[in-house]
Amino acid sequence: MVFLDGELPYEIQASDHDWLDEYNKERTRRKERHPLLMSLSRSTAWLRPATNNRLLAHTLHYCKSGKLVDFGCGDGTFLALAAKHFDVTGIELSPRFAELARLALRGTSGKILEGPLTEVAERLLPAASFDVVTQLGYIEHEWRPLDALRAAHRILRPGGVLVIKTPNYASWNRYVMGSDWCGYHTPAHCNYFTPKTLSRILRATNFEPLPQPFADRLPTSDSLWLSARKPS
Repeated sequence: MVFLDGELPYEIQASDHDWLDEYNKERTRRKERHPLLMSLSRSTAWLRPATNNRLLAHTLHYCKSGKLVDFGCGDGTFLALAAKHFDVTGIELSPRFAELARLALRGTSGKILEGPLTEVAERLLPAASFDVVTQLGYIEHEWRPLDALRAAHRILRPGGVLVIKTPNYASWNRYVMGSDWCGYHTPAHCNYFTPKTLSRILRATNFEPLPQPFADRLPTSDSLWLSARKPS
């Protein structure tokens, strides 16, 4: 497993490294350093399934309805899509993203909780009360990934499913691009996983990793998708 040393307090993450700003900075940096690659990525975007649609399809494969909570819900666009199937809740550290998520969920019964994710989950979400926990682009931002997985385990009902998407440190592109790999966002991304290390940390927190579809196991992908179940 690869990780940064020197934990940042949650309040510093929210004030000095808001992902809304960090993401835009990184896109600008990539455009300046690799304009041809960025142009190619934009021109072929239509060939790739939309991330939110893919995550929802992945989730629905394991659970069709019930209560879902998204750790690090960002702008809430995934939750707005998931609200057609689930009773949704989002947790978000960034006040700016939390406000965007509330706007995205306007007209639904979904709710957004704001603050440090593991602390909010512990304080406000009852144990064994959710069918699905999604962590879409979250765990790489969490300085205490064990706490994040333990929080998910606590609030899931027996048989509930955790769905994770995170940068794939084992991707071929990381070896090719080196320090310019798209998965690096220092210090916003503080943890990096391979399929092996993510499966291992899931088992360490009493989850049962689920078999990965072939498309989710390819080292050609910069994203690592993995789901796990809380034992019944």
